Amino acid sequence: MLRNSWGWRIAMFAMLVGSACSVVENEPAADPAASLSEQVFRCNVEPILVKQCSYNACHGIIGASFRVYSPGKLRSAVPADIDGAIAPLTDQEHHANFESAAGFSFGITSVDDNWLLRKPLPSREGGYEHAGGAIWRGIGDPQYVAIRAWATNTGACK
Repeated sequence: MLRNSWGWRIAMFAMLVGSACSVVENEPAADPAASLSEQVFRCNVEPILVKQCSYNACHGIIGASFRVYSPGKLRSAVPADIDGAIAPLTDQEHHANFESAAGFSFGITSVDDNWLLRKPLPSREGGYEHAGGAIWRGIGDPQYVAIRAWATNTGACK
């Protein structure tokens, strides 16, 4: 009989609402881009991402969770003509590519868990079944090595 009463329903509602309104405080998270070299990214990593990832059917579209600006493909502003479309990347586009790639370093406990490295690896090497297929041949692939060096701050411009 108590379960069918309005008093019981009101008490349950109050308990649920009261517990849903608790204050949660989180410490600010470190910006992963702050600890990575944008210069090394532009020298060694961005050319790989432009070559391997910036296709219009992949990461060269606005709605992609990881997007890569590149000449002749995705641009931050709609180009007025073909010359604008194939022009070198702007500083804003370079920086946006850096920020997009650096985001993969957020919240990881090991650089080897960085999705920029793991996702395009073959599954036999611990890859995560990239929809576009394996891109790196393995952890010894020069492209993988270059990105890992940047992610561990051991890379230098060549």
